[in-house]
Amino acid sequence: MTIPMRHQSIAVVGAGLAGTTLTERLLEVGYQVTVYEKSRGTGGRQASSGLSEAIVDLGAPWFEPLSDKFRNWLEDRPEIQRFSPSHKDFTGLELDPISVYLAAPKQTTLTRNLLGSAVFCSSTRVGKLHPGSEGVAVESDAGQLLNTHQAVIVTTPAPQAEPLLATIPRFAEVARSAESIPTWVVALGLRQKTKKSVDLFSGRHPLLARAICNSSKPGRSAGPFAETWLLEANPQWSEVHQAFAPKQVGAELIKAFQSIMEEPLEIAALRTHRWLYARHGSADSADYLWCPKNRIGVCSDWLATSTGSEGAWLSANYLADKLLTSLKTVSINL
Repeated sequence: MTIPMRHQSIAVVGAGLAGTTLTERLLEVGYQVTVYEKSRGTGGRQASSGLSEAIVDLGAPWFEPLSDKFRNWLEDRPEIQRFSPSHKDFTGLELDPISVYLAAPKQTTLTRNLLGSAVFCSSTRVGKLHPGSEGVAVESDAGQLLNTHQAVIVTTPAPQAEPLLATIPRFAEVARSAESIPTWVVALGLRQKTKKSVDLFSGRHPLLARAICNSSKPGRSAGPFAETWLLEANPQWSEVHQAFAPKQVGAELIKAFQSIMEEPLEIAALRTHRWLYARHGSADSADYLWCPKNRIGVCSDWLATSTGSEGAWLSANYLADKLLTSLKTVSINL
């Protein structure tokens, strides 16, 4: 039996920027989309987290577009705002403000809106994919059959994607060859405002990559705190200390931040989080992977020539273009 692609069920594994961007593109032309996500919400590495009654962007704090294509898309999104944070290096030297884009009132607002009418299966870990004559069976990590879809697109970090691509060895090898870099972050709620009026610290530092005043970003509230901050360790320190206990990591980052601020900080709340797959080195010259025989594809920043959020977005759009132009119908046994 031949079924038009637009009436088929397509699964997307992962609700980060790549997965939700692809989802919106598929929904726009009438595809039925189900999104499986291991976390409770959307965002992936653009995730936001509660800190008492405040919300802190725990992942990528904003978008810094390099291409006009990505910049124009961001500027057309209703939930996106432009922001020029005041900027100093870690010694206190004034730096030129940067111009960035972010979603309001939190980063996950963007990915949540991109989901649209898709079926969203949160807190659901996909363990295996089984392509067959009736489509691609999606199995949970506990071995339970979740559903069968006519196509499945994997958008997770490379180490999580590799086992899902086991039926396509060349895809699994590409995922295995991708370099993943960890990052430790600490979210802070302070009882008093800091004396140094600045939104962003960055530059050379033995431990920190940047420190961002989250509550100064558009649409953000400090909740019960005077200010909220996100401290991000640099990749080198994070990699060396990736196995450390969160309590120890938090203490180290806070100590470094207090030294920069040159004042004692009254910390009312904190959360320490390790992004095990915070950044990726590109694993392949392709911007996406697609196997028409098994009807399994991949889009993610670990494939794209542009890294980070922009790479994820570009990869998703390249794959969407491929799917929408080359897949008109498919014959399956019913």
